[in-house]
Amino acid sequence: MESRAVDLAAQSLEPEAPGIASRALDVNGVRWALVEYDPGVLRQEWCEVGHSGYVLAGGVVYEFEDGGESLALGAGDAFTLADGEAHRGRAGPQGARLFLIDRAG
Repeated sequence: MESRAVDLAAQSLEPEAPGIASRALDVNGVRWALVEYDPGVLRQEWCEVGHSGYVLAGGVVYEFEDGGESLALGAGDAFTLADGEAHRGRAGPQGARLFLIDRAG
């Protein structure tokens, strides 16, 4: 591993799902991404990959497939989502902008 700048802003904004797009890079084998949700968008598919993240703007509520208590987050909140704990996010009324780091595989 080497010290370096990670220029996410230089990456193209790529669609991930309807109303959700990201700028992502592989950093030493781990995905780093700026993810943008349109207002009120619910990611349709469940994700089982763990993430650590930070809400840059807006808000997001993560729901869990097992029916566990939802995780509501707003701008300035950091969070972690466990590997194997199926989750999906719904953006708040202003949308959401997140910085995510996936777990190392």
